[in-house]
Amino acid sequence: MADAEAGRRMMRLETLSEDLMIRLRQACPSQRRLAALAACAYAVEYAQVHDSAVLSVLGELNSARGVAASAIEKVKTLSEQADKQYFDLHDASDSSEDIGYLTAFSRARALSAMLFLVEEESLRSSSEAIYEAVSAVDDASAITLRVVSALV
Repeated sequence: MADAEAGRRMMRLETLSEDLMIRLRQACPSQRRLAALAACAYAVEYAQVHDSAVLSVLGELNSARGVAASAIEKVKTLSEQADKQYFDLHDASDSSEDIGYLTAFSRARALSAMLFLVEEESLRSSSEAIYEAVSAVDDASAITLRVVSALV
């Protein structure tokens, strides 16, 4: 039921790529999960998130094992810290091209993508994870290619 309701509402990913959203809607849950995992893994790598809890969660999801609640809590804490750092740097910066601000933004979005990824699989969680992952990188095409490959 939640998937049907989510399918009727416009999702943020649709604002970036209507085609990608159509593909996600047509995909089965396991394909959506793999697509979101591919997007998140790339965003984490791009943002240079080297935290062991994040890498552990990616590994567990990649091997289709359950993710420990403690690991999810660690990712949530890291995400909150990254958002705070990003907002603090944004407020202190006089340029939207400040490298520290952009790096913090990428990290915050990659970690946010991870939080959507660990939710129960749904069209909404997958599309939000992909949207956040795309927001973490300079070139959306790199993630789009990985997502489309996972949906085939």
